[in-house]
Amino acid sequence: MDTTITLTNQTNLFLTGVEKVYNVCPTEIVVELGGKRLFIYGSDMEVQRVDLENKILIVNGLVTCLKFAGKRQSFLKRIFK
Repeated sequence: MDTTITLTNQTNLFLTGVEKVYNVCPTEIVVELGGKRLFIYGSDMEVQRVDLENKILIVNGLVTCLKFAGKRQSFLKRIFK
């Protein structure tokens, strides 16, 4: 499934393709999108809707930064390359 990131006026974030939600707090939300982790930073953020069946996440609040990171390998896989 394709992923879509729509940020409107830096306060309304709409994501599709959400596979998993790892962390939700007012200053940081961490989700998995297309096999990569997306870190969402801001303030006063609230999740308005989570629908993992349809892979949708809607967030309201001030979004200041979106940062992607690949999946982390396990500690043993990194050591024994």
